[in-house]
Amino acid sequence: MILELLPRRRFLTGSLASMFALGATRALPADSSAKKREFYELRTCYLSDEMSQHRLSDYLEHALLPALKRISDCPAGVFQSTDMQQDRCLTVVLPFASLEVFSEWNERLNSDSEFQRAAKDFFTQTAEAPIWQRRESQLLKSLAGSPVLELPTGTMPHLFELRTYESPNLKLARLTVDMFNEGRLDKLMRDAGLAPVFFGETLIGNQIPNLTYLLSADNEAVHKEHWRTFRADPRWEQVRQRKEFQSTISKIRSRFLIPLPYSDIR
Repeated sequence: MILELLPRRRFLTGSLASMFALGATRALPADSSAKKREFYELRTCYLSDEMSQHRLSDYLEHALLPALKRISDCPAGVFQSTDMQQDRCLTVVLPFASLEVFSEWNERLNSDSEFQRAAKDFFTQTAEAPIWQRRESQLLKSLAGSPVLELPTGTMPHLFELRTYESPNLKLARLTVDMFNEGRLDKLMRDAGLAPVFFGETLIGNQIPNLTYLLSADNEAVHKEHWRTFRADPRWEQVRQRKEFQSTISKIRSRFLIPLPYSDIR
């Protein structure tokens, strides 16, 4: 993968420090303050046909995810859209324990002989015949109120909903993050059965500033019922009615996903 071959330590360690300083949350919940916040790379690869889908999936299963295990030992996720005819893409969630581990990711891949062997066929793609039509990538930092990824429990595989809340400016985006942290929306969602996997503030990517998170459920009907329970919770109504949290979100995007068999998040 072309982006895997580009070193990024110098860029990240220099330029992101100021972004994180601006993104410091106003309040840190007491029960999560001792946990170190993770980083997530969220990739969306838009594909032209089943053959390109198969080649990309083969690379992820046999090359990239095993390399991630060797480097960071964090559970990763690979998902396809629920309707691949209308929305043929694969979504990849790559967690990293720290920004340092993330910044060394490409260098570690370049020096990983096992990865290079497993990715040999994938690297035969050319600019004239790329595997994907387009690839989008986001770098997220987990929220203070939910600092680490949580794997779903119960019957697998689950249905997942990836939601993104866009804000028109950084100030309103900060208030959206504060709403989740101070309002303990992660707890309210868990209480309602929505089973969040991660919450992330997007630092680099498309449609920024935004907050992105992943939910899981047994199926669509159960998921809808969990949303109804959440919206009927008086604690959510109290948070939603707070003056400072009004009109902070300009657009909500949602995508339903199902995990591939080798996905750790399933």
